Amino acid sequence: MATMSEPTAKATALPELLADMQSKTLDALTVFAQANQRVVQELVEFSTSAAKEGMRAYAELQSAALEAAREGQPGVASQRDRLEELKQDPFTWYQNNLLAAVDGTQKAFKLFETNAQILTRSAERLQASAQRTGKEIQEALTTYMTRMKGLSARN
Repeated sequence: MATMSEPTAKATALPELLADMQSKTLDALTVFAQANQRVVQELVEFSTSAAKEGMRAYAELQSAALEAAREGQPGVASQRDRLEELKQDPFTWYQNNLLAAVDGTQKAFKLFETNAQILTRSAERLQASAQRTGKEIQEALTTYMTRMKGLSARN
């Protein structure tokens, strides 16, 4: 009779063992799914932030270019005045055109400087967003590993 109770004990232990394994597997998959969801969410938020930052930088660059174009456009009347000036005093015409060229060069460099500042600020904001996302992902993975260790320690 001792031999019959032994297989009966093993028969009842097997379903318990399978149920325990199933429970641990489901717990592990749940922890993994939660960590995965958090990581994907952070990556989506970073992608959205990067797209917004790109559009913001583009708008700022376009605005700066339009402003520079408005400032640099000579009027039609000034072109007529310059032709008259050429006819009357070529030396003054040359001098004024040289000054206009220098002024145009200064405005172009100012535009380059403005664009560089816009891109620098954009890169700084994007870097801050990337660092924040990296920290969040690292925290999610640390939490995942801690919870997985807790599951494996639970015997």
